This record gives sequence, C-alpha cells and structure tokens, in this order.
Amino acid sequence: MLPLLLDRYIFREWLKVFAMTLAAMTGFLLIGRVFSVLPDFMKWDAPLDLTLAYFSLQIPAYLPVVIPVALLISVLFILGFFHRNQEITAMRAAGLSIFRITRSLWFAGAALSVLLLALNASLVPRSIEKAQQVSETAEFDYLVREARRQGKGDIIPKTSPLFYTNNSAHRIWSINQFSGYTGRGFGIQIHQNDENGVPLKAWLARYGEYDFEQKRWTLEDGRHLVFKDGRLREEPRFLKLILPQLPENPRLMLAMGKKPHHLSIYEIKGVLDQVGADASRRTAAYSVQYHYVLASPFCCLIVIGLAVPFAVSGIRVNPMVGVSKSLVLFAVYYLLSNVCTLLGAQQNLPPMLAAWLPNLLMLGFAAWFCRKVN
Repeated sequence: MLPLLLDRYIFREWLKVFAMTLAAMTGFLLIGRVFSVLPDFMKWDAPLDLTLAYFSLQIPAYLPVVIPVALLISVLFILGFFHRNQEITAMRAAGLSIFRITRSLWFAGAALSVLLLALNASLVPRSIEKAQQVSETAEFDYLVREARRQGKGDIIPKTSPLFYTNNSAHRIWSINQFSGYTGRGFGIQIHQNDENGVPLKAWLARYGEYDFEQKRWTLEDGRHLVFKDGRLREEPRFLKLILPQLPENPRLMLAMGKKPHHLSIYEIKGVLDQVGADASRRTAAYSVQYHYVLASPFCCLIVIGLAVPFAVSGIRVNPMVGVSKSLVLFAVYYLLSNVCTLLGAQQNLPPMLAAWLPNLLMLGFAAWFCRKVN
C-alpha cells in the first residue's frame, strides 16, 4: 500500500507542475503566432470562425515541441523540491532505489512518448494541413473579391509556375500557371519518355484540372503527341481528355519545392512514394525528416533519463549542479540530432540511422548513468 501511495504522491506533484508549464509555454507560442499572423487575417477580412479555427489548429502542432521541454522543466523542478525538503534523503534511507523512487516519472515519460508518436502520426499532420488549408481559403477568397471589385472577373489568383520530374515514371511536367487551391492550371505540358530518355508521347493542353477526390487529371483544348523511334508520328487534337493513368498529385509536386520540416508526415510519405527509388540528396532530406518525426517522440524517455540521475545526485552536492548538467546534456542531444540530420540529408548516413542514432546514444548514456547513481 505504501509504495502505491508514494507513486501517487510523486506523480500528482509532478503532474501539477507539468500541466502549468505545458499550458504556459503553449500559450506563449500561440500569442506569438497571433501577433505574426492575425494582421494577415484582418487584411483578408476573414470571418471570425475561420480565424479562430486557424489558431485552434495551431495548438496540436506545438505539442511535439512543448511537451519534451515542459517535461524536463517539471521533472527538474519537482525533484529539486523533494531534495530541498529532504524527502529524497528520507526515501533513500528507507532503502528505496532511485529507480523505485522515480518509477512513476519513468511511466509518465513512456506514456508521453507513446502520446507524441500518436500525435505525430495522426493529429499533428492533419492539424498542420488543415491550418494551411484554412489560411489558403481566407487568402484565396480575399483575392477573388479583390479581382471582382477591380473588374477582372472570375480569375484564378495565387497561381505560380510548376515544374516537376517523376524520375521513377520517366515523366516530366511543366505548368505555366497553377493554383494549389483549385487544382486548376494553364499551359500544361506532360512528356512521357522511356528509361533512356527517348520520347514516347506527350500531352499539351491549354487548361487542366486535378480532381482531388477522383485523383485524376482532366485536360482541355490540347493535343496528344505520339512518338515512334523518337519521331513525332501523330498529334490528334482533343477538347477534353481524362488521364487516370497519371497519378501525380499537384500538391505533392508543390511540396517538393518546400523544406522537409515544413511538411506533414503524410506529405513527406506522399513525396517519397511518388519519387519511388530516386535516391538523390534532395529526397534523402525528406526520408530523414520522415524517420525523425517517428523517432523524436522518444526524447521524453531521454528527458527522464537525463533529468533523474543528475537531479537526485544533488543529495551529495549542490542540486543546481545536477540541474545544470542535465540541461547541458539535453542541449547536446538536440545538437547531436541536428548534426545527424544534416549528415543524413547529405547521404553520409542512412536516413533511419541519422534519425535514431541520437536517441540510441543518449538512451544508452542515460541508462549507464542511472545505474551508476542507483
């Protein structure tokens, strides 16, 4: 009965500090986001519900960053509190090991790791994508209203050129103007080659649109070029042509122009699936980021492994010495993660190893030091 009471006591005291720290840090980040983005929504004259929806969707995206830091601060604070009140000394005098005293904190770290893994795999990427869609909707509606007010009619604003090469399918895309909001483009050229780069066929169209539900392209007012032995043989015209055999999603094409850490895990996976076996340095960065998103939640266990032994080592020395050492090691962990990510993006390390190596090294060190202190 007493061991369970001790676990509940430590867990309850830690949870109070963790909840307050998590709420405060999330609030600060959200306030900063409001100050940076709210002027844009005011300029776009976005409805209040759309604006509130955007900022609400930002909260889940902050959790993978905030939770490990809040966990570190709360564990260091609560163990320092127990040390100042001589509670850890009393527990050790009763014959309890360090792991036995802090096992509820280890359980919390493991639970938060699983929670972060679930968030990264589901809620966070959906939240990021939905927030981006809300922002694009507000800006798009504003641009449409401005175009109509200026007498420009129903144009497609917010368009940009799009060039994409699907190396695995030997297909090249070129679109003069494309709107990621509507999926509609102008001046479309699609060239299909064989593995030696010899042209097989091509589609040239004045207009084109991608149906995101049906996952297919529809071209309008164009020509279908057919090659044989590298020479043009036929070029029949068409008014409307559906191409279900072309699976390229334009949003994934646009994602290739963004930095990997700006994409959700679904977008990264879509990019990797679409490029196939292309092992360029560019795709290596996406692969590293994909594995990093899966590996990063386990930093919660690293936080516990670094915070507990250094914090309780203050039984014999100044507790701030142990706290400072754990903070420094946590900073070293993040520095090591960035270095390995860079090496993986430059193809000096396999992507999976680049993502998981910092975790394995720091977990091994934490396990060794916990055993030593215990």
